[in-house]
Amino acid sequence: MTDLRKRVYSMLGQNTNLKNNDIVKHFVQEGFKRRTLYNIIKRYEMGLPAEDLSRSGRPTSFKRKNLKRLQNAAINRIGVSQRKLGRKFGVAQSTIHYNWKKFGLKHYKRQKAPKYSENQVEQIPKKCRKMRRQMLTSNTFIIVDDEKYFTFSNDDMPQNVGFYAFGKEDVPDNVKFKTKEKYPKKVLVWLALSAKGISTPYIGSTKGPAITADIYVNKCLSKLRSFIEEYHAGDEYIFWPDLASSHYANKTTRWLHEQNIKFVPKQDNPPNVPQARPIEDFWSILAGKVYEGGWESKTELQLKRRIYQKIKEIDMNVVQHMMMSIRTKLRKIEDKGPFSLV
Repeated sequence: MTDLRKRVYSMLGQNTNLKNNDIVKHFVQEGFKRRTLYNIIKRYEMGLPAEDLSRSGRPTSFKRKNLKRLQNAAINRIGVSQRKLGRKFGVAQSTIHYNWKKFGLKHYKRQKAPKYSENQVEQIPKKCRKMRRQMLTSNTFIIVDDEKYFTFSNDDMPQNVGFYAFGKEDVPDNVKFKTKEKYPKKVLVWLALSAKGISTPYIGSTKGPAITADIYVNKCLSKLRSFIEEYHAGDEYIFWPDLASSHYANKTTRWLHEQNIKFVPKQDNPPNVPQARPIEDFWSILAGKVYEGGWESKTELQLKRRIYQKIKEIDMNVVQHMMMSIRTKLRKIEDKGPFSLV
């Protein structure tokens, strides 16, 4: 920049007949910007020298030899504190922040993802490839199912974590505090999805932490059969459950074979890939509708009715779009691994 100023100053001083516009045009042809050139001309007219003036303020106390150490102390590391690094290098926290900004280092929030073993990371892409190539054609309808537990209140929903008030003193306790029961009351919700629709849900009471094979076969899969008969009679389809123990219990697989329902064999089912199963997104949409506005249920019956009502309000175009994306997601996992969709 100083060299450019000197050249502009020289032309301004030697060629008194030249107009400012002519000088600007000359240097624009060399690739310099008009705004930069007019600023230099203005600086000349103000009587300022071409060289930068010495700057006021305290010079930086951070030594250049420490810049690489500072960068290595932060990049790709978890739990790094600017204040602790400031004490380590003997500078203020603001100095650490300033230098990180110069590096171009940005802070990112860690994303939640399933925990995989080394074997799973190796096997998942292979099983996704086999499932996509051998079991799915362009005409195959994919049917997925799952179950979810709904409590009487869900204060962990993102839209329900805070509140507005002029001050905390006059806020009711039920708004100010997020209470938590040790064993909250909850109901079990099961349903199946395909690109053609949503099955009739099973909504019932639950006592244990997981659905049993008896409940799954007697209460849920009977609704799956009705769903297939209504929406997929004559269609080419495949049923894709997850690897929950009740989903592949002997009683379950025997029932599926007896009903001639084609399903993904256990040995070919990719483990722990909720990101490829659209029903996980469906639960998030449904929970957002059920607990919208901080809604809470006083009775089990009230919660069940609310869930039934909100399922009917879900846009089928959204469900169809989610279900049509399964093949693309499987392809991405087989090419780039299970973390590619997180």
